[in-house]
Amino acid sequence: MSVGALLGVVGLLLAVGGGIAAFFVIGPDDTVQSDEQHLVSKGLAIASTPGLLELHGPILHVEARSAKPVFIGVARDFDVASYLKDVAHTSLVQLTYPIALNTQEQKGATDPLTAPDSLDWWVAKGNGSLTWPIADGPHDVVIMSADGKTVPDVQVRLGIEIPNAFLIALAIFVGGLLILALGIVLIVARRRPAPVVPQPPTPAPFGTTYRVVAGTAVLGLLAGCSAIPERDTVTTLTRPAVTNESGAAVIKRYNEVSTAAGRARNEVQIGQVEGGELVKQTRAAYAIGRNLKRPLPKPAPISKPTFAVPEYGGYPMRFVSTAGSTVGLWQRDSAGGPWLQTLAATLQKSAKLPDLSGLRPLTTADKNFAVAPLTAPAALSEYLTKEGKSPHGASFAVIPEFATGFKRLAYERQYWHKHDPKSVQKVTRTYSAAAPPSAFVTKDGEAVVLATLRDEYLLVVGQDPDTYFYWSSGEANAFSLPSARYKSALKSTTLHDVALVIPPKGKGKIRILSYESQMVAAGGY
Repeated sequence: MSVGALLGVVGLLLAVGGGIAAFFVIGPDDTVQSDEQHLVSKGLAIASTPGLLELHGPILHVEARSAKPVFIGVARDFDVASYLKDVAHTSLVQLTYPIALNTQEQKGATDPLTAPDSLDWWVAKGNGSLTWPIADGPHDVVIMSADGKTVPDVQVRLGIEIPNAFLIALAIFVGGLLILALGIVLIVARRRPAPVVPQPPTPAPFGTTYRVVAGTAVLGLLAGCSAIPERDTVTTLTRPAVTNESGAAVIKRYNEVSTAAGRARNEVQIGQVEGGELVKQTRAAYAIGRNLKRPLPKPAPISKPTFAVPEYGGYPMRFVSTAGSTVGLWQRDSAGGPWLQTLAATLQKSAKLPDLSGLRPLTTADKNFAVAPLTAPAALSEYLTKEGKSPHGASFAVIPEFATGFKRLAYERQYWHKHDPKSVQKVTRTYSAAAPPSAFVTKDGEAVVLATLRDEYLLVVGQDPDTYFYWSSGEANAFSLPSARYKSALKSTTLHDVALVIPPKGKGKIRILSYESQMVAAGGY
């Protein structure tokens, strides 16, 4: 094949390919558009799988229309997986040319989901349309009804925008035409007879023709490289539990709901913003105020909080708030669940929190502590149960409240032993961790542990059948009236919120920053 014919073929292919790409596939907006596709889910959402967006760089356009409002969102895969866990939905499992979607139904419950627009973890979101520069790492696109209750029935159109793609295709088209024209010129010139003029032999270097072809190809490749999507390199994503803005929204909602619940001593309503052991304490305080006919306390909203926000790549998530002398622990168990305050501890007068900026969750690799942070509440519980006679006591910088409690319990035993030894067999207080503690590590290498201890008081009645005991006064009467008689035992339960700071090995004792108490039950048998 002659050079002219070769150039003609190459130029024709480039011109046809570039022309089709520029004028029929891409268009002046640099976007490859799909036809409208009808998608109906048997569940509550339509969501892509991470493999569907494994190339980053282009800009994704999604349009969805329906008879009802449609929500479109993009989020990290672990957020979407938590949100749709055990929920019936439709997975988008494959994208085929020309941008057609293959789906697969996922079985699960159809209970209403939290309205998607109210959630704070979306990377991008929109109502009916969305534009998102595809980022590196596992992300999912979710299409669902805006109310989170209705089965989505939508007409979807997708677009992939590649910056400068139209200009690149146009350049290839024009370059192809030029090469085609050059090839035609060479073919015509070869067929025209010309006088034979002897020429000295010369080597056969790459001539102008070859340089034109090579230059056009190189320029096309260089121009096109910037538009070629890159395969994802990030396999695991994390994010801060909240932003300052979303954290402030959490506190605002807490103040509104807790204030309304406090005015009515509404034990159900407070459960909307509190969880764990804290909601038990608040409900107990409501019962004490209601049953003992105490006046309503003044509302004490959280004011001017600051946030210590670790990063997570899954659920549950937690963050810490500080406001004045109060430390709050907040937890979200799933992507669709609410943020609940699970601990609120008031610091001791002389206590000082370490710098919480850069706070991160404790990991199994964090071992440079004299006492393992997650076992510290159990060690403190043993110390308190044994009334200070525990080897763990040496690990703690104990606070005066502990000695006061030990003396009070010892006095009670002495009193019964001296005045009526047959009425009481024993009096004990047993401490334990009420729930798994939450532990974090500061940037200075100290561990901060927030936990709630359960304190079980027990007075075992003696063998005399005529002996009985009752709660005569105090907060215990909110749970057990003085008329209630117990012939076997008296008992009560008190919860203590504690905040501990554990220094690295050799850097001192465990500091107890908070030890706040609330009786939650009393009675007997």
